[in-house]
Amino acid sequence: QDASPELRTPLTSLHTNVQVLGNADRLSPPARDRLIDDLQGETRELTGLVNELVGLATGDHEDEDMVSVSLRNVADRVAKRTSRRTGRDIVVDADDSVVWGRPGSLERALANPVENSAKFDPDGAYPIEIRVREGVVEVLDRGPGVDPEELGRVFERFYRATEARGLPGSGLGLSMVSEIARAHGGDVFARNREGGGSAIGFWLPLSTPPADDA
Repeated sequence: QDASPELRTPLTSLHTNVQVLGNADRLSPPARDRLIDDLQGETRELTGLVNELVGLATGDHEDEDMVSVSLRNVADRVAKRTSRRTGRDIVVDADDSVVWGRPGSLERALANPVENSAKFDPDGAYPIEIRVREGVVEVLDRGPGVDPEELGRVFERFYRATEARGLPGSGLGLSMVSEIARAHGGDVFARNREGGGSAIGFWLPLSTPPADDA
C-alpha cells in the first residue's frame, strides 16, 4: 500500500501509451518509433522499480550486473523520459564521470528527485537541471524548496515533507535514492538553493572496470 504511488506513475504512462498504440496506423513512422521507445523505457523502469521495492522490503539488491556506467548517459535517459512524461523542460549539464555500478538502479536513483521537482513545480518558469560533476549528481530546481527543519529527514522511509502531504506519493522515493547510493559506496544530500528551490542528489565514487573485465 505504501509503495503503490511509486508504481502508479509508470503504470499510468504504460496504459496511456498502449491506448495510443491502438491507433498506430494513424501515426507517422517517427511518432510510432517514439511510442515504441516510450513503451520500452516505461517497461524497463517498472521492472527496475519492482526490483528496487523488493530490495527495500527484503534487504536484498537486484541481480543486475555491475558494469562501467556513464553518468551522463544515465542523466540523458532520465531527462528525456521525464520530460516526455511531465512536459517540463529538463536540461543536462554533465561531465564524463564514470562509475562502477548497476545502470538500472542508478537511473531509478536519479529519476526520483527529477520527478519530485516536476511534481512540486509543475508550471515552473525555469527548467529542471541535472548536473554531474566528478561523481556528484544534483537535481536543481526553482520550486518551493524544503523546510530547513525537514531537510535532514527527506531521505527517511515513508517520511513526507509538509509541502508533499497534499500531493500523491508514499515517501519511499527518496529513501530508494539513499539505498541505491549507499549500495554503490556513495551517499545522498539535500539543500535549499539561494534564490529559491532545492538541490537534491547523491555522490558516487569514481571508478573504472577491473583490469580483467575489459
